[in-house]
Amino acid sequence: MTKYTQFIAHVRKSDSAEQSVIEHLTGTAKIAKQLADKIGLPLSGELIGLVHDLGKYSDKFQTYIKSATGLLNADVDDEYVDAKGLKGKIDHSTAGGQWLIESLKKYNFKTSNPKVTQENGKLLSEILSLCVVSHHSGLIDFVDKDGNAVFKRRIETLEEKSHFMEAKAKASEQKLFDILGDDWQRAVVKEFSDVFKPLNHKFKNNELSQIEFDFYTGFLVRVLFSCLIEADRSNSIAFEYPKLSHELELRQPNWEIAINKVEQRYQNFAQTADLQPINTQRNLIAQTCLDNAQKPQGIFSLTVPTGGGKTLASLRFALHHAKQHHLERIIFIIPFTSIIEQNALEVRKILEDEGFDGSWVLEQHSNLEPDVQTWQSKLIADNWNAPIVFTTMVQFLESCFGGGTKGVRRLHQMTNAVLVFDEIQLLPINCYHLFINAINFLADYGKTTMLLCTATQPVLDKLADRSEVKKRGLLHTPTEIIGNDDALKNLFDTLKRVEIHDNTQNTLEDEAVSEFVLDKFNEFSSTLVIVNTKAWAMQIYQTLKDKIDGEVIFHLSTGQCAKHRKDLIATIKSRLKNNLPTLVISTQLIEAGVDISFKSVVRFLAGLDSILQASGRCNRNGELVDNNKPIKGQVFVITPKNENLRMLPTIEQGKETMQRLFYKLSLPENQDKSLLHPETVRTYFSNYYQDEKQYKQMIYPIDKQHNLLNLLSIGDVGANQNEQRVKDGRFPQLWQSFMTASKVFKAIDAPTKAIVVPYGKEGVALIVDFCGATAKDENFYKLVKKAQAFSINVFPFMFENLEKAGALTPIGDTGVIVLDEKFYDDVMGLNPSGNSKMEFLSFGEF
Repeated sequence: MTKYTQFIAHVRKSDSAEQSVIEHLTGTAKIAKQLADKIGLPLSGELIGLVHDLGKYSDKFQTYIKSATGLLNADVDDEYVDAKGLKGKIDHSTAGGQWLIESLKKYNFKTSNPKVTQENGKLLSEILSLCVVSHHSGLIDFVDKDGNAVFKRRIETLEEKSHFMEAKAKASEQKLFDILGDDWQRAVVKEFSDVFKPLNHKFKNNELSQIEFDFYTGFLVRVLFSCLIEADRSNSIAFEYPKLSHELELRQPNWEIAINKVEQRYQNFAQTADLQPINTQRNLIAQTCLDNAQKPQGIFSLTVPTGGGKTLASLRFALHHAKQHHLERIIFIIPFTSIIEQNALEVRKILEDEGFDGSWVLEQHSNLEPDVQTWQSKLIADNWNAPIVFTTMVQFLESCFGGGTKGVRRLHQMTNAVLVFDEIQLLPINCYHLFINAINFLADYGKTTMLLCTATQPVLDKLADRSEVKKRGLLHTPTEIIGNDDALKNLFDTLKRVEIHDNTQNTLEDEAVSEFVLDKFNEFSSTLVIVNTKAWAMQIYQTLKDKIDGEVIFHLSTGQCAKHRKDLIATIKSRLKNNLPTLVISTQLIEAGVDISFKSVVRFLAGLDSILQASGRCNRNGELVDNNKPIKGQVFVITPKNENLRMLPTIEQGKETMQRLFYKLSLPENQDKSLLHPETVRTYFSNYYQDEKQYKQMIYPIDKQHNLLNLLSIGDVGANQNEQRVKDGRFPQLWQSFMTASKVFKAIDAPTKAIVVPYGKEGVALIVDFCGATAKDENFYKLVKKAQAFSINVFPFMFENLEKAGALTPIGDTGVIVLDEKFYDDVMGLNPSGNSKMEFLSFGEF
């Protein structure tokens, strides 16, 4: 039966060293056990790690890998095969899944009713098996959206393809399963039952709807799957790159070191409070964060006006909270890549000078990772193994709901952690219930604390007042750090630094828009204009650039790389500091988190959250005075007559809701109500969510019959019997369509593609370095990191246009794509026309 006696899992390319199958499986099991312990399932983690590559014991796989790596010679060995066409085609994951089903499905505990069995062993066997058979493809469907039994078909794979019996026999000969000990089946099923029973109990007592219950079950699968992917990748990478293995080690940060540095910063603020009175309020906000950090884990909100110092205050909360509860990680989740660098730099300046072997802060927000999984791309795909991580909401959602294995690898890092969501009101509305249920799960079962930061809290614990919305899951009511409504109102009154003017009664023709902007600039000499589309930013800039000194007017958009925008913003800040005339035309990228302050702001009509964020760029530090008395900055809201928002329905709906709110506030009985007060914000969001279009969007609709929330929870409503099963004392069944959902999530999300651009001498030099590099070079990783600042993200239609124009060059097999110099303008950024005319509008850019 045994053709080979030495079983190889991997062969290192650098020196042809061999990693045996048993070394890889036991090494992976050890890591997966440690990771899964965070959700109370260490034995389950160990088990899936131990058998995930069980099929590698088959002769067919051994012949393939030995042929592919030169251990078998075509001229000498009869067993040799041409391995080129076999890569990825020899099934070595199904066998482990089949072994789990065979080993566990009969270990079900009896209930008090002898006629009813809990079937917890069956559910556990399917969960673990699903993780194992999916570890190359990403989670497969348990059933597809039409109710077909996808997982069952996979488990029934014939021996000639899965090699289950052969692999099991050889693994037994090598005593692989001895690591599990005696009666391991009962131990792992009991562990699972202890974790899962509280969930069953809540459902049985109507504390969870069926959608929530089934979603939680599916999310538990995904977290376990994340533990397996991380363990498998880490073990493989440590073998392939021994010198980098220390980068993968799990380390408990010494939070006290970071806390001391942050507290020193606040002592400095206290000493300068008289020089900057706003620091007094910022210190009070930060003190409430410190006080709340000692509370039990859960979901918190931090509602602070723009300019209230919430970035540093939230860091203070997170550090003290992490120390209090022995947490491993703090993750800042931010809507825009454009402000990640700024916030991460602020934290680095405080923390990164001494006291930690490595770095405190990791930024992970680039799409520059190669699409094809290679050893190199696995290494480049950061696993968030740092004490403090800055990433985007897109990356967070990809980790929770995306396909493949790259994003989900990071999901386990969100357990036993603090997640700080900055500008939470910018969460895409079609992800609302997905997001809510995910963070409710992490709070209840992942030992994770959430902090939702914004000046405009989107009341995710209420949403639309409809029973169907409540069944989908509402956010656990957050603990507001600032306090009750009176405390919030007092804070917003104290920090009010602007007056907002409603100029939307009359729509403005194109020329009138530019004239309005020019009038405000001539009046205030310091004006920021924020528009809803790139096309309008371009139009106003092109209209005014010949009427104003070229050194005075600036344009900002995501058509510019991060380094380009950073340089422009540095110049703008310098001019503002020196009271030089400054006019900036920008898309929304500047209105959230950018520490900049103008005397006046002109904002195109949008939702209330956008208007208030824009007002935060006006008189931000309360610096405006007249005759030594503080005065308020001026914010003007206008409506252009010609604005194409067909690709931006959320902004369109926000405009409509805002128009109704402006009308209500104009009535005599509401004259004393301010746009800045939390009560007004709640009214705005309540009205916004009541709109039928919006509450239907919250479940990520796919078509008339299907939505993403159902695909990841109850599946086929008519066939799902989990409600009755739990009432009978039995464990539920899986109904999730994981892979179908992930593919739809990608398609609807319309993911952008990253392009490295030749901005400045440094950008050009970077592209030259890329052209001379391969993914195998040790320096390649550093180049990719550096390229984050020199890349732009474009939508598929623009990528296709640039390809047709010959503007893009792929760098070998690295997955990196660079832009030709003709297609990047030193002033405006991406130039799709490849000339000096900057014909953005002709390309339909919104």
